[in-house]
Amino acid sequence: MGRISTAFRAFFRALGDADLAKQIDEILASGSAAAGPASKTAALPAPVVSPKPAPPKAQPSRSDALSLLSALQREARLVDFLKEKLDGYSDAQIGAAARDVHRDSGTVLERMFALRPLTEAAEGAALDVAAGFDPLRYQLTGNVVGQPPFHGTLRHHGWEATKCELPAWTGGEAAQKIVAPMEVEVR
Repeated sequence: MGRISTAFRAFFRALGDADLAKQIDEILASGSAAAGPASKTAALPAPVVSPKPAPPKAQPSRSDALSLLSALQREARLVDFLKEKLDGYSDAQIGAAARDVHRDSGTVLERMFALRPLTEAAEGAALDVAAGFDPLRYQLTGNVVGQPPFHGTLRHHGWEATKCELPAWTGGEAAQKIVAPMEVEVR
């Protein structure tokens, strides 16, 4: 049984090491009788193991959600607006700030996603939902009973991203979760 085990080990080692396979081939070509009794005790030379190249260092990755949030903060100050305590501000002040955040956030979303309505039908219009509809495209509310087709009223046209172009993360590992850096005015 030992020779079968040796044969299998030699076979698989020869598959992974071209130099060892050549040496085994030379031993086999010389013939077992010519090798003499010394060949029975001679060990095969140790295989030459070439070092494996080190895997490339992984580039730090960042969640796409954080990249989007960071862009909304940088360009529209969305996080600042949402985290601000509004108790000390008048409705006019809040409205003025909201107008800027609304406009600038919309610009970011348009640039990155080019959002478009799922339908050109006006909200409030009659709409038919055919059998076999995609439940990710339609959210049915109200009196949903039985099987499609359904007849209803469009309450919201939905949104579809026609592209998704988030900025590529180029920062380091320590900054992966930073949404906005500290701003320091130097005197």
